[in-house]
Amino acid sequence: MNDKLSMPLLLVSGSQFTQNTLVKQLRVFLPESVKIVAHLTDDRAAPEKGTYFAVFSSQEVYREFEEQNANNEAILDEYIVAERTMFKDNIEKLLALPRNERILLVNESEESTFESINLLKKIGFDFLKLEPYYPGCKQPDKDIKIAITPGEIDLVPPGIDAVYDLGPRNLEFAAIVRIITYYGLIDEVLPEYADTYMRNLMNFARNLSNVADETSRVMTTVRRELIGSGHYARYRFSDIIGCSRALMEAKEIAEKVARTNLTVLIEGENGTGKELLASAIHNASDRCRKPFVAINLSALPDQLIESELFGYEEGAFTGARKKGKIGLFQQAAGGTIFLDEIGDISPKMQTKLLRVIQERQIMRVGGNRIIPVDVRIIAATNRNLKKMIKENEFRKDLYYRLHEGYVHLPSLAARREDIPMLIEYWQKELFASEKKISKDGMRLLMKHDWPGNVRELQNLVKFAFAMCENDVITARDLPFLNEVFEDTKLYAEEETLAEISENLSLPDRISMAVLIAAAELQQDGKLVGRSNIMKHLQGHEDQEVKSVSEYRVRKCLDKLQKEGYLVKEGGYGLKMSDKAEGVLIQK
Repeated sequence: MNDKLSMPLLLVSGSQFTQNTLVKQLRVFLPESVKIVAHLTDDRAAPEKGTYFAVFSSQEVYREFEEQNANNEAILDEYIVAERTMFKDNIEKLLALPRNERILLVNESEESTFESINLLKKIGFDFLKLEPYYPGCKQPDKDIKIAITPGEIDLVPPGIDAVYDLGPRNLEFAAIVRIITYYGLIDEVLPEYADTYMRNLMNFARNLSNVADETSRVMTTVRRELIGSGHYARYRFSDIIGCSRALMEAKEIAEKVARTNLTVLIEGENGTGKELLASAIHNASDRCRKPFVAINLSALPDQLIESELFGYEEGAFTGARKKGKIGLFQQAAGGTIFLDEIGDISPKMQTKLLRVIQERQIMRVGGNRIIPVDVRIIAATNRNLKKMIKENEFRKDLYYRLHEGYVHLPSLAARREDIPMLIEYWQKELFASEKKISKDGMRLLMKHDWPGNVRELQNLVKFAFAMCENDVITARDLPFLNEVFEDTKLYAEEETLAEISENLSLPDRISMAVLIAAAELQQDGKLVGRSNIMKHLQGHEDQEVKSVSEYRVRKCLDKLQKEGYLVKEGGYGLKMSDKAEGVLIQK
């Protein structure tokens, strides 16, 4: 019996219209035994208390839910932020729209509007001159007379002569695959759903046969998404936790590189998070909707590496599959291939890989046909490639081909100030524990060299949270590190993790900016929460405040609540206390 089928699905969306559409779509492939609990972010009441598999209709909806569900009434066993598609029959009407006129794209929020515009461009409608319109933005020019919208007709401004309603956006194929995988329904549901999906695509293609150029681009995109549905990048830049200068510089470079199509080389010690960073680069790139395929090249023999990367023809070697095999480069078509431990491959494989990077062509093992591939390459290593070049162990020309975009990930020892933030993140996201780490325990963690980097830290902390039977984890609960210190005074005082990791106190600039933003939002009658404060701070004149991270804002809000400057109001929002108003009057 599949125990997962008893886990209810929490569907979180931003509007009733979207909610109804997605519930209807989910019911097509989910059995009745899977209870669907629908929740709107506008609801003042929290979802029913319990454990769920959650599906969020957008990244914006996920952020709002995080703020509202701060009390953890709803526990998420797993969740996905679902990609949604406009790919449906009535989208063909867009092909008749004029190419030389500006057209409004109307949606419910700024984020969803730009997401819809980018989606239309990616599936082939980049010939349309689309301009965003959403509640709160400035009124459109009077000469714009056409609007298109994914179901938000009521938001179309006055003065528009023609409105094209595309209907709500459904969950895309990859999101559905992840849902049925969670519920163990791959063998039962996927074949029939995939057949229906492909029939719909073929019908769509036939309807658009008179405009073959747009149809070709649309079909190519969707075909690649289908082929690569088993390969996706799990992480984004927001999953890289820390605020140290070394880490922030690496993230800044990586974010810039992500916007290009450069080949990328990531260097860093084992356990620093090289695959996580590669995944984040892919998700921030124009290839984010295409496959992300990763392979660890360490300790694999040449023949196996070659057949895995390039594939092989039938009968290429003993034990080869009948009909051959498609290699990872082809499976990653249109997307990204991540080659981990690139420094461990032999000179022979270095030569073969150099040719692929130069020509963007492969040849299968046992084959004689040149196959072009459109793929971005991200490579990573924990070895010193420059030293290997001097010792004739690594090709100089391959190094510089890989080095188009370069990111160095710092060791944990080089960013010890991130340790409290990492632990607190894991405590909430992985351990679900209320235990605290004492001052002596934190000192021990902060002084260790961490040769295994973040991975070593996570494993040790996971052990400590699991084995400590008290509410406070002390240095005595960290047996692997105790020998580092002889100072018995370490055991004298205890301090909570929040006190160690947070040194914000009024009236420093960022805390004061957050408090002032909260006061102005409250005065305007808006919800005082993390998302609204982030938007508010983007207009701040102080660059440090303007670029503050979402994590830092959340920490400021927690600190301001603990110190009595902000208090809970109702189910979700915050409000100013008398103490805070007194501080602002003084300022």
